[in-house]
Amino acid sequence: MISQAMQDKLLEQVRVEWESEFAYLTMMAWCYNNDFDGFGAWFHQQANEEREHGLRILRFINNAGGSIGIPSINVIAPDFRNLQHLFELTLQHEEQVTGSINRLVDQAMADNDHMTHTFLQWFIQEQVEEESTARHILAKIRRAEGAPGALFMIEQQLAGASPRPAAEADA
Repeated sequence: MISQAMQDKLLEQVRVEWESEFAYLTMMAWCYNNDFDGFGAWFHQQANEEREHGLRILRFINNAGGSIGIPSINVIAPDFRNLQHLFELTLQHEEQVTGSINRLVDQAMADNDHMTHTFLQWFIQEQVEEESTARHILAKIRRAEGAPGALFMIEQQLAGASPRPAAEADA
């Protein structure tokens, strides 16, 4: 059975994941409002993934004999200067999430909580991917500065990599 202290820390991570979801939805809206639909689709997909991360943690807590709850979340204000700024914030945010996951792993190890430690390994790998993706997109955006055609190509790559939301596909 999971300890109350670890359960509380995991529920805090659910809050982090769901705040990430709404941060990405805010970024999605900014992209759509500024005619960056491909980037908007990518942020929509990221938001969906963050919601699933929170649900994955809740299922684990439940399966480990804990008690789940729905944490309250804070939503960021949409204060983005441009696309590059958006992805600088994205990378910074993912690095913060990685730190949060690492602290959970450290706590699981300190508690000899092998079950939670094993569960969290998926999140470690996910964060490697998330940071790498954000870093690569940011680098491409920086290289595309002053070349709208290059930015358009990056956007098309992201749009192709992100499945269209059901509401858009039905329209």
